Amino acid sequence: MRILIKISPYKNKNNLSNIYFDIKSTNYRKKIKSELYVNKNNYTKDEISNAETNHISKNILLEKLKLHKDKALDNLKSGKWKLSQCEKYLKNGVEVHSIESFINKNFNDVSIFTKKDYLNTIGVFRKHLVLNKEVYLKDLNRENLVKFKANTLFNGIKISSVNAYLKKLKVIVNKASKQDLIVNKKIFDNNLIEKANKKEPEKRKININDIEKAIFSSKDIYDLQAISFFITMIIFKGMSPIEMVKYKHLKTSSVLNSKENYIVYKSKGVNRFVKFNENIFKLIQTIKISLYFTHFNKNPELLAAYNNEYEIFDFNISKQIKKHKNLWNIYQKKIKQLIGVSFRMANTIYIDFINTIEISHQAREILIGKIDGYEIIFDEESLINNQLNGVQNKMEVEFQLGKLIALIENKMALLGVKNLDDKDVRFQTPLDFIKNISNA
Repeated sequence: MRILIKISPYKNKNNLSNIYFDIKSTNYRKKIKSELYVNKNNYTKDEISNAETNHISKNILLEKLKLHKDKALDNLKSGKWKLSQCEKYLKNGVEVHSIESFINKNFNDVSIFTKKDYLNTIGVFRKHLVLNKEVYLKDLNRENLVKFKANTLFNGIKISSVNAYLKKLKVIVNKASKQDLIVNKKIFDNNLIEKANKKEPEKRKININDIEKAIFSSKDIYDLQAISFFITMIIFKGMSPIEMVKYKHLKTSSVLNSKENYIVYKSKGVNRFVKFNENIFKLIQTIKISLYFTHFNKNPELLAAYNNEYEIFDFNISKQIKKHKNLWNIYQKKIKQLIGVSFRMANTIYIDFINTIEISHQAREILIGKIDGYEIIFDEESLINNQLNGVQNKMEVEFQLGKLIALIENKMALLGVKNLDDKDVRFQTPLDFIKNISNA
């Protein structure tokens, strides 16, 4: 009995051929496919050449197939295994990548919270399949997915939640397939991921009057903070709560010939830039003052330095999932009660506004975050740069940013937060301000 590793003469639609086990003796022959597919021209002398896409990971898999073959043959010749056991062992395949390790390595372009959701999904997948072992990419097959869906529904999980899990598993499969780590990605269909039969809710339209009413009806400083965050997210190009925490001051003078001040944050892999002006400085200052009143004594680690005029939060809080979620859960409930929407609406409002402006296609792509536009944004002689600045100015005027800031400051003063424009209470140093808080 011999076991050889060969490459199939047949090609799939991706022009790849399967590496398979060829079991044969005088009166017996059987071929068993492996998970490895390569371009036949790149496979020579039991090795995959550098011309092959993902050649390193494929050569690692090839070496594991060789070890697999040797173990099966040794156990067969020694009489430890029967031929049927040998075939079953080879059919089970090689456990190359655990799904958890694949996510940790290949999902670094998403937030830590999104990555955590994918890892949690794998935990649910393992739980409902009753698997007491590490789950590997090869376990993402049609049979297991059907069983997973059936078990979750039987255990009382809502179909909407099951669909959400399956969609995340599909993203993992698609990513792995692009690296040739999963051969058959067509294991999902409409029967597996069901379309929800529900009407799309009508979009709630938000205008300046809604925000003004929320300011007037606010009962405490936390209400005003939630409204201030919402306004900032709109003005900062529809950013999300995690982006609010992670944005950084861009010191343009150190990298560019510019005296302007910008903040930068990454959204869906694209850098977004917001130019600071008097109104935005004032908005950020107002938020920082209120947060130092409410959070300094109990959670100072959440806050950026008081004399940092650009940033609100300490970046490290974005890495602490529990603290980050606790922080935003409070404000998410507040904004829902005050205005009737979630913070996600900030992005919708911003995009809707951009769609009403007559600007060039390239300017629009930069503003909505499709492209970076780094060179244009910092080119003061660029006509597109003039368009970008014009849109920001127009937005601040139409959203009456100056008026909204004044309303928030006045309401904060009524709630006992001092107005820093009052010369009698202006603090010269961060320490002065902190001492004032301690005495409040």
